[in-house]
Amino acid sequence: MKNFQEVFARVKQKGPVAVAVVKPHDSATMLAVKEGIKSNLIRAELFGEGALILPLLEKAGLSEKEVTIFPSIDRALEQAIASVREGRNRMLMKGNIHTPDLLRVALSRTNGLGTGKLCSHVMVNEIPGFDRLLLITDGGLNILPDLNQKAEIIKNAVALAHALEIATPRVALLASMEDVSARLPATTEAASLTAMAREGAFAGAVVDGPLAIDNIFSPEAALIKGIKSEVSGHADIIVAPSVEVGNVLVKTISFFSKTVGAGIVMGAKVPIILPSRAGSVESKWTSIALGVLLEGNQYP
Repeated sequence: MKNFQEVFARVKQKGPVAVAVVKPHDSATMLAVKEGIKSNLIRAELFGEGALILPLLEKAGLSEKEVTIFPSIDRALEQAIASVREGRNRMLMKGNIHTPDLLRVALSRTNGLGTGKLCSHVMVNEIPGFDRLLLITDGGLNILPDLNQKAEIIKNAVALAHALEIATPRVALLASMEDVSARLPATTEAASLTAMAREGAFAGAVVDGPLAIDNIFSPEAALIKGIKSEVSGHADIIVAPSVEVGNVLVKTISFFSKTVGAGIVMGAKVPIILPSRAGSVESKWTSIALGVLLEGNQYP
């Protein structure tokens, strides 16, 4: 799939998927939920403060009969997660709540949706003028992943790429430069991950790095620097060395190119839809569609 229109066309065949929305206390989230309901992609249970939800419902043009509201000021997140653990809902969506607050509870192995696997955040970007969807990870969850965690982050992103029908995704390991230096752990770890890929650690993907950002986007830059890489100029996935780098990269691309981005957490029991709180209606609605695509695809 090269754009979100192709994603929408595919998920419309799936029928409605039940989603628990945590604190839909903002217009953008509510309008995205409305789009999902009207498109027959989701059935929505809303967990949050009733006094905030009801006016937003009316403003969005939704009736109380079209959703189920569980009014709670203090336990909205816990109740939403419980509804997923019970099987009543098949996805969890972030509304107007801080990401760390949501994920700390949602990814608990005891009462949350964790599986024991490393979870990671992936942003799928549709960039104007770009000929494909670009996945960037991890800009929202793992702060400074070590080598083994980066390997799991790659596997999560590759699984998402496969769900998007990208048969052999090309994975670029981002660093500040393409030379390997012991003073820059991002470069040494990228080199180790590339060696692991050559030994078959990442089935169904081509992995290469370290690559600086110009070498990732420009085959001409790679040629000038004498870099021979199948990934340069053709990357489907960019793996950032830290959450700061991933987050800044996503937001910079979005700000300057008016990108539409869909955010999702991979590795949990169900898709966790995780758009930015400041994201547009289109971004939140696209994130819902991505969650619907993944539901049942790789989850129990």
